[in-house]
Amino acid sequence: MHRKFGIGWQVGGTTGWGVYGLALMLRGAARGRIPVPVYIAPSFAPDPLEARAIAPLEKHWRIERQFFDLADDRVAVDYPFLMGLGNDLRPPEQISGISGAPEIGVAFFEHRALAADDIAFAKTRYATMVAGSTWNAEVLADHGFAHVASCPQGVDLTRFHPAPRTGGLEDRFVVFSGGKLEFRKGQDIAVEAFRRFHARHPEALLVTAWHNPWDASVASLGRSPHGLGAPVRGANGAWDVTGWLAGLGLPRGAVLDLGEVAHAAMPRLLRACDVGLFPNRCEGGTNLVAMECMACGVPAILSANTGHRDLLARPGAAIALERQAAVAPLAGDRPGFLADWGESDPDEIVERLEWAFAHRDAAAAVGAAGAAFMAEWGWPARIDALFAALGWE
Repeated sequence: MHRKFGIGWQVGGTTGWGVYGLALMLRGAARGRIPVPVYIAPSFAPDPLEARAIAPLEKHWRIERQFFDLADDRVAVDYPFLMGLGNDLRPPEQISGISGAPEIGVAFFEHRALAADDIAFAKTRYATMVAGSTWNAEVLADHGFAHVASCPQGVDLTRFHPAPRTGGLEDRFVVFSGGKLEFRKGQDIAVEAFRRFHARHPEALLVTAWHNPWDASVASLGRSPHGLGAPVRGANGAWDVTGWLAGLGLPRGAVLDLGEVAHAAMPRLLRACDVGLFPNRCEGGTNLVAMECMACGVPAILSANTGHRDLLARPGAAIALERQAAVAPLAGDRPGFLADWGESDPDEIVERLEWAFAHRDAAAAVGAAGAAFMAEWGWPARIDALFAALGWE
């Protein structure tokens, strides 16, 4: 087996893909392999230990990346190449000309109704499909893919773990909501439920980490059945989340918007919270932000659909939102486009929040159970499982 392997997505930064890529690089290096990333996020700022682990590899992968950049057509490499895939099961255009030996698709997709030509393309091109969740693996198998490995992402347990609660918000009941702001992530559901909960408990505080650089993605909130609209960009170019929610009746003091947060800063912020709320309509993976919340010992309320089912697999480790109605399609949606998605009930969310508010010790026990579950999901173990599934022992 060749010691090199390619990583066909952006490594570093604050995105889920970036965190995954960095973990893959670090564990690959620790296992004596040479990861070759095609992209390094401009915002990537490794800490001194990460930089020390990566430094010996740079003489290998810098040359390779120059090779990729200079190529006018297809580039064939003699080592395995992991291709990051989304809803169309195709690599980004910038790296579509790279071919590995073999090529392996790493898929996180959000729709069961995959297009027939995309399925045919993927079956022809990839020797193995690595699925980011059990749900994604099931969908691929249902579409006739013969070689599928379910390999969920992991958690950086050196950062995300139980520790004393961060001070400053002890007088508030703090509800955390994280993930890029869009219809799929269900922040509109979280807002609708929190508005009702806050009316009963004015000491409640909604902490949001909803950074999203893509306007079209934020605009997807317009299809919400709750009719809450979407925020606009403020003078600084960032989404005015606090102003948006103030217009919906939530006092500014009831919301703390974190904006874009460095990944390394998130654990302390999470540990200031009483509960995490994730009424996501769909997750192709297992929802990295929810996993990090659980790993910190914060009880998580999760919609019982798609990729979240993996996080709900251990009884008592999270709080399930069981009422999952069908998500209403819009004109122009492909048939089956939203199959398996779930529309969480704001009233059920309020019930779960009321329980956590009234039963602090029991909620803390759920948080502890969630942290114990996530202790088995550390990145080294997850990358080792990926290597084993690919026969890279």
